[in-house]
Amino acid sequence: MTTMNRDPLDAGRIRAGMSPEWQAKLRQLTLLQKTDSTNTEVLRLPGDRQHAHAILAECQTGGRGRRHRSWHSPAGGNIYLSLGWWFRDNNWPLSTTPLVVAIAVSRALSRAGLQGHGIKWPNDILVDGKKLAGILVELQSAGNGPALAVIGVGLNVRMPAPDPAEPGMAIDRPWTDLISQLKPENAGISRNRLASFLLDELLDALESFELKGFGEFFEAWTRLDLLRGGKIMLEKDGTEIPGVARGVDENGGLLLETASSGMQVFHSGEVSVHRG
Repeated sequence: MTTMNRDPLDAGRIRAGMSPEWQAKLRQLTLLQKTDSTNTEVLRLPGDRQHAHAILAECQTGGRGRRHRSWHSPAGGNIYLSLGWWFRDNNWPLSTTPLVVAIAVSRALSRAGLQGHGIKWPNDILVDGKKLAGILVELQSAGNGPALAVIGVGLNVRMPAPDPAEPGMAIDRPWTDLISQLKPENAGISRNRLASFLLDELLDALESFELKGFGEFFEAWTRLDLLRGGKIMLEKDGTEIPGVARGVDENGGLLLETASSGMQVFHSGEVSVHRG
């Protein structure tokens, strides 16, 4: 436990590590020792305090992932970060927001010295087939007016092995952490530095997305897309659909070329890589 506490989160250090441009645009930064969920904390805030408000916690008791999964959130070693963002106008399909966020997180990890990582549609960050970071974007919109995005990022930095004796703490899929993937010269990076990189890249990406849409990120997505050109299996509503991944469309939907129906677009579903 001592090792896990050598790198406590510090709001002053996080802000100081950000670029001046994005430091100025981060309206508020809140650090918590423990919470049920940083996304839920943002949702609890009054509407006028949600925009560009980042919340980080040392520990989550009810971290959430996509498809109602829990996110294993032990204390002291990882990053659990949420950022609220109000889009003034719905000029672009907000369904692409999770993809944009995944690109931003990937860029932050590159700044930290990581290599060889990519994105598994729609927004899991993987290294060598193992999950490094998960993203949960919760959107609240009323028609064509302003819309709130609550962006949650869980990044395994120094991940202890889950204790199978603790109910709900076992991880049911391959995972890794950042420190085990970095070269020795980069492995001493602090969580505060990582949080600075993440906030820089998230604020930059969200502002760019709001101005220019997903088209601004399409080339970056293509470079980071781990599925494109590969055989995959999409599980949706209890049905398994095999095919070849052909990238994404302008709305962030997965393009799947199937033998039976040709090209199809899917906006939800669970993907596994087909090894056959």
